[in-house]
Order: sequence, then C-alpha cells, then structure tokens
Amino acid sequence: MTYTAKDFGLELLDQLKMGLDVVRIARWAHQKYMNFGIEVEESVQQAILQIVAMEEGPEFEMDEKELINFAKNLINNL
Repeated sequence: MTYTAKDFGLELLDQLKMGLDVVRIARWAHQKYMNFGIEVEESVQQAILQIVAMEEGPEFEMDEKELINFAKNLINNL
C-alpha cells in the first residue's frame, strides 16, 4: 500500500495537536520518510522532505498556521 499525501497531511495535523515543536515534527517526518522509502508518491516525498528541512534552520521553518494549511493542502490533494 502506498503512503499518500492525504495520509501524511492527516498525520501532520495529529502531530500539530501535540503542539508546535519544529524539531520534533521534522524528526517525525524524517522517520516517516525512512519507514516508507520508495513506497511513497513523488508529491508525498517532496512534502515530507519539506517538513524535514525545517530542522535545518529558521529560513526553512513554517509557523503553526502555515503547517496547518500545508497539511490541509495535502489532504485535499495539493
């Protein structure tokens, strides 16, 4: 079964319910990427890596509102 953008978006919203912690969310996304490897759609891979990149510095971070919108866009098929 392929991990979809909708799956990732829904799980991202769940992560945000635990509070905005950029490092925790980036590491969670990295673990998702490692777990699913090549079994993800191209759009999902790009989305995951965008979240992973948030740990690399403030220029890559999204605030809570941006993350919620990002997740909703994924759920609604980009």
